[in-house]
Amino acid sequence: MSQWHSVMSVEELPAQGFRAMEINGTPILVGRVHQQIFACLDRCPHAGAPLRIGKLRGEELQCSRHGWIFNVVTGQCVPDDPSCRLGTLATKIEGSRVHVEL
Repeated sequence: MSQWHSVMSVEELPAQGFRAMEINGTPILVGRVHQQIFACLDRCPHAGAPLRIGKLRGEELQCSRHGWIFNVVTGQCVPDDPSCRLGTLATKIEGSRVHVEL
C-alpha cells in the first residue's frame, strides 16, 4: 500500500536540481526542474548505481556508472528503452511542505 510522506519544505528545494534522502530505507531523489517538482528512486534501473552522483541537465539525469540517461519527470530512458525505466514517484505540495508517495 502506498503512503504519502512529508519530506521537506518547499523552500528547501533547490531552484534547479535535487536532494538525496531516504524514506523508510528507500533511497530517493527529490528536486525541481523548470519549476516542476519531481521524485524518483535513487537507483539506476540499468546498473543499480546511485543516481545522486550523476549529472542533471534539464530533466535528464545521467548515471555516473555507464552513462545511461533518464528523464526524472517521466522515468523514460533516453533514447527510449521501454524495458529500462527510472522509478518515478508522485509528489504534491500541502501548505509549505513537499510530500512524496512511496
